[in-house]
Parts: sequence; structure tokens; C-alpha cells
Amino acid sequence: MIALHLDAGVATLTLDRAPARNALPVAAWHALADAAARVDADARVVVIASAVPGIFSAGADLAELARLTDDVPARAAFREAMRAGIEAVARLPVPTLAAVEGGCFGAAVALAMACDLIVAAPAARFAIPPARLGIGYPAADVARLVARVGQGAAARLLFTAEAIDADEARRIGLADAIGNPAAVAHRIAANDPGALALLKRMLRDPGDVAHDAAFEASFGSAAFRAGTQRYRP
Repeated sequence: MIALHLDAGVATLTLDRAPARNALPVAAWHALADAAARVDADARVVVIASAVPGIFSAGADLAELARLTDDVPARAAFREAMRAGIEAVARLPVPTLAAVEGGCFGAAVALAMACDLIVAAPAARFAIPPARLGIGYPAADVARLVARVGQGAAARLLFTAEAIDADEARRIGLADAIGNPAAVAHRIAANDPGALALLKRMLRDPGDVAHDAAFEASFGSAAFRAGTQRYRP
């Protein structure tokens, strides 16, 4: 269901469950957390992508969720598994990118929002439909949605459960760009890994006073020395 592949500094976590349109059961959320933990120091960017044409992910596995009606203890197990997978992605120390090249629904939107960038193909569609099923959405993911799109747009997506296209997602800030996700990933991977890691830490916690010292120290890096060699007398 979840594969990890590294090529030229781009680590790709691939969702591959075609019969269920990449719907993610509890086991897949745990597999995602395990795969994220195996991303090594050679990765300059991590991409979450789909191996299934036309769909990023249908979200949580509804066949599994249906059992939660009667299996009360399993409710917390589902919530904790989903949280483990999403937060494992959010904690990665390198830039992360969700490559949304088809439908991205429900819990899959939460997964995409855990990434630093969401790059949507022109045919991408987004929806958060739990209200249709009579359930809520995890509080941490509601907070990420509000941070991305604002209170009003978040309320519209959650309350109406309607799907929006890539252009609308870009307009409200749910998607950061429309284009070729692989091209964006390779542009990121072409940059210095130390600088990328530093910038990721700064974006994660802009108020950390330690960033000033880290910024100054970066002028002593081998990459900066090599990159500015021709400017020195």
C-alpha cells in the first residue's frame, strides 16, 4: 500500500491501493508512519504521490470505518493510526510535497496538508465530506485547514462537503501551485540539503531565536564557499 523510493535526492512515498482508489485503512496509516521513519539523510525532498491514475486518495477506508458504529474501542485506534501517519509526515526534517494529480478526499486532504507544499495537477479535485456521513474531522486537521485557507473557506469546505477543482483550491490557498509536481520536487532537490533543512526549521518555528545563529553559521558552509568562490578576489 505504501512504497518508499529514493532517486536523485527525491524520496517518494507512493500510495498504491488501486482496487480501493487508494483509500487508507488503519494498516496503511501505520505503514505510512513506518515509511516516513525510513527516509534517510540522502533525501532532499519527500513527495507523497499516487501510483493510481486519476486519484490521489479517496481518504480513509469507508469499509473499515463502517465497523466503528459498533466497535467503540476501534474508534480511538483509527484516530491514533491516522494521526501517527499524518504527523510522521509533518515531522520530516526536509521539505515535503503532496503531488495531487487526481481526486483528494476526506482524510487524504489532511495528509496533503501535513506537507509543506501541495502541488495540484490541473485535473485535481479536493473535498472534505465527513459531514455527509454524520461524523466530524480531526481537530488537528481542522486547525491546519484554517491555517491554510482561513476560517470562512474552511467552514465552506467542511459544512458543504462540496468538491472544488484545482483552480479554486489554488485561489483559496489549499493548493500552493498548479503544475507538474515532479518538476517542483526536482527543483527543490537541486538545492543544498543543509540550506533546505535550515529553511524547513525556520518555517516550522519562525520565532525560534536560535535561527539567527544558524543563519549566520550558514555563511561558513562548504556549499556557500563553493557557490561564491568566483566572487571573491
